[in-house]
Amino acid sequence: MTELVWRGKYLDGQRVTPSREPSPIALRERHGGPSGEPNLLIEGDRCAALASLLPTHAAGFHAVYIDPPFDTGGRFHATRRLDDGATLRRHAYRDTWGAGLDAYLAFMSDTLALLRELLADDGALFVHCDWRANGYLRVLLDELFGPQCFRNEIAWRRAPNLGRQAASRQLGRTLDTIFVYSRTPGAAFRGEAPRRSDAVALDAKGRPSGAKWDEARGLWFTTAPRGDYTDVSIARLREEGRVHDSPSGRVSIKYFLRPGDDGRWFKDQPIDTLWDDAEVRPLRHCPKREDMGYDTQKPEGLLARVIRWATRPGDRVLDCFSGSGTTASVAEQLGRRWVAIDVGDAAIATTRRRLVQLPATQPWALATLAPEARPRARRALATLTRSGSAATVELTGFEVEGAASGLPAVAHWTSWVDYWLIDTDPDGGVFRARQKVTRAPKQPLPTRVQVEARGRVLVRVVDVLGEEATVELSG
Repeated sequence: MTELVWRGKYLDGQRVTPSREPSPIALRERHGGPSGEPNLLIEGDRCAALASLLPTHAAGFHAVYIDPPFDTGGRFHATRRLDDGATLRRHAYRDTWGAGLDAYLAFMSDTLALLRELLADDGALFVHCDWRANGYLRVLLDELFGPQCFRNEIAWRRAPNLGRQAASRQLGRTLDTIFVYSRTPGAAFRGEAPRRSDAVALDAKGRPSGAKWDEARGLWFTTAPRGDYTDVSIARLREEGRVHDSPSGRVSIKYFLRPGDDGRWFKDQPIDTLWDDAEVRPLRHCPKREDMGYDTQKPEGLLARVIRWATRPGDRVLDCFSGSGTTASVAEQLGRRWVAIDVGDAAIATTRRRLVQLPATQPWALATLAPEARPRARRALATLTRSGSAATVELTGFEVEGAASGLPAVAHWTSWVDYWLIDTDPDGGVFRARQKVTRAPKQPLPTRVQVEARGRVLVRVVDVLGEEATVELSG
């Protein structure tokens, strides 16, 4: 088999492999229910975190999706617009490689080798890339997983062919590649095969145009020629009530329409490897609330299709390039277990905020590898007023240390605050966010809330950079 070789792949004739020495994963903030194993948002180096998962999660993930650096040579940012109109733009990650392509391939090889060990025997890996490195990654994936485990090469339309793309000296580069590999050759995907739903136009009588009525099923259907179906297949379809015989004797196949809640009828069709339909439209065409201001963010519809196809409710999903947190957010909304990893401060802050904004979640925890104390340059001010078991917590201030904070000047300190969390029954261990206070769109930050608390209370205030300050209140 053809082998891809780069500088540093071998040392003294031996293949260089990533370390599998685990590091402690320390929980520092917990959300959701009080019991059960939490989903994890891990702040730390991807390979160190993956190695740390091996003792407990080897072959434990049914879907692994990664959107790694593409070897673009660029630098990427996260942008926030504060409620007073100020804009905050910060570094997210760099996609530059000092040793060039050799360094990039070593980086990807180490990552993929560890991911293979974490992938379940009936699991699927999705690697998102583009024209810059997809040729190299295909060869690398064949080497690590085996060419027999290749399943699909999906082309996703990430942008329309407009503007600079259309005016360039070559055809518009508007497609990304998603390679799909399984751990086991030919393993069935655990979820539902992706399908496209299109509303069927109604005629003047309000019936699906061109459709016929099936009295036995009580459904409208369209037909298509039998094509290359064998007589055996036609006999099976006839038993299923899916064969239509015309008055002239011509045999065609029935495709039943699905009734929608709004009175319309929909035609569901299997999709192929060109993903350019409305369900996976680019982020620029998605609802504004979905945009987290993170460069290279992928839309929720794309991840929803991947996760539904590869997993069932309760299965585990892994993403070691969390970025804007799309994978974790969608997995959470679809009832899947998940682990998300990133080393970037902007990525952790964005993913954490995205999860906090969800109305309800399974238990999840913010975790870190080898925690280290660092100056936060933040101070929260709050008061606690009691009346029996009822109490009022009021946030009265949030102080930062000038220019060193990385925050812009604002008219009022609440513009710095992203959200705040309350632990009404701290036990001296992990902070438990038993109540969260977030700002509604275009609304000021609530600074006073009612809680049930008889003892001391911890308040954690998180700013728009993801930095935090915690204050203890005893009342």
